[in-house]
Amino acid sequence: MGNHLLKNCPACGTELTISELSCKCCGIKINGEFNINGFAELNSDDLEFVKQFLFAEGNISKMQVHYNETYNSIKNKLSTINEKLGGKTIMDAINTQNLTQSSEDSKVVKRLKEKIVECGGKALMPVLKGEPVPFWLSSTQSGFESAGLKGFIFEFKVFDAIVKKAISLGGKMYRGDVAAQSGAKIGSEDLPITTIDGYISTEFYGSKIGSSTMRRSTYFSGILAWAGIATVHRSQGDGSFITINNDYLNLEN
Repeated sequence: MGNHLLKNCPACGTELTISELSCKCCGIKINGEFNINGFAELNSDDLEFVKQFLFAEGNISKMQVHYNETYNSIKNKLSTINEKLGGKTIMDAINTQNLTQSSEDSKVVKRLKEKIVECGGKALMPVLKGEPVPFWLSSTQSGFESAGLKGFIFEFKVFDAIVKKAISLGGKMYRGDVAAQSGAKIGSEDLPITTIDGYISTEFYGSKIGSSTMRRSTYFSGILAWAGIATVHRSQGDGSFITINNDYLNLEN
């Protein structure tokens, strides 16, 4: 087996060029300057990952099983390889210049907008288990999008409503994420409408009492924690929950 193609000089770090090609069969040699293709940017582990991805026909679930890694780990590895090959992700083209503050924005919304601009339009959301989840300012600039829930916009107004609801409950609100994920019915003992998922599903997403809903609270609560508006707590027997941080307990609007 041949050696892996080097892209940079091991002595000085300057980019290398191929100056000679030869045929093992007849011995002919061709001199010149030949370009190195983009795959020279990848190390052996990267190339093996790409090969396995092709074997899996792009199925990330199969890649998770093969590598025993989380969805986000596989996606992050793909993004890293994509960047090495000169590709761009959706997060590279984010423009925050047109994101304006409105006099009608609440303290919560103002903070979310300020923080995402500070971060260049993209950030990592902390989670209780696993690796941080990438999210970014949506193209509509009405909220955020995330790699973990494609096609869904986490609107600023919903963050504001969650914080106000939590304050009305004494500053603490259960997420309801596990119940929502397992198919519990809204309004049931497992998923009351006072949980984040129960509340926002009926208030914003057209769900009815007695129906099941999508798990969204993990993202809303994680982004609130990222912005310093709330703190996410592990379950103490009744499920994970958020508490509103002191600076946001008394909202004027």
